[in-house]
Amino acid sequence: MNDLNYMIKIAEEKWLHQLYNYCQPLFIKSKISSHDHNHHYRVWEYCKEILTALYPNNNINYELIEGCIIASFFHDTGLSNTVDEFHGHESKKICQDYFKNKNLEIPKNFSAILWAIEKHDDKNYQPKKQEEAESLLSIICNADDLDAFGNIGVIRYTEIYLLRGVAINELPELVIQNIDNRFRNFKNTYKDYPELYNKHQARYLLTRNFFTKLQEEFI
Repeated sequence: MNDLNYMIKIAEEKWLHQLYNYCQPLFIKSKISSHDHNHHYRVWEYCKEILTALYPNNNINYELIEGCIIASFFHDTGLSNTVDEFHGHESKKICQDYFKNKNLEIPKNFSAILWAIEKHDDKNYQPKKQEEAESLLSIICNADDLDAFGNIGVIRYTEIYLLRGVAINELPELVIQNIDNRFRNFKNTYKDYPELYNKHQARYLLTRNFFTKLQEEFI
């Protein structure tokens, strides 16, 4: 077992079950299955893929891994209260309340964790604090985006956009614009990691092609 796998194992032993079990009931009443506890778990899995690609040529330490798992399981919790596009601030408050109410020790990089949770929903990809490939915000943002690719992405885009009141005939164009932005950012950040990049480029194209064909049918 290499150092990365060992650090991931320690982080999961400490956090995985308690965070998954906390996240799950938040979405029982919200009926937003595309962004529920399973989405949060998948984002953590994508974080591990990114961390594995970055390791050992980048600064991957336990603090960063722990930050990733915590941010993964809180980043969209705000959607249990609102379906607004900018829900990160609400998610941040839920994370703060969790640590306060359970009287948990605050991680050393808690400010960076809260920053990643709050800012992950800014999909304009403007330059912002800690935007390097190995930063916590970049990893969380891209891991979240990767769950918008593939077959699951078709379902997730459709559900959340319809919940936000988007007309079904307007859906394809908006999705294509959004997913192109997501992939462009992923490419710019991780194109130098071909195994990671090629896998998720194929998933991106699958989702994009679905909505392209749907758009053609509407036309």
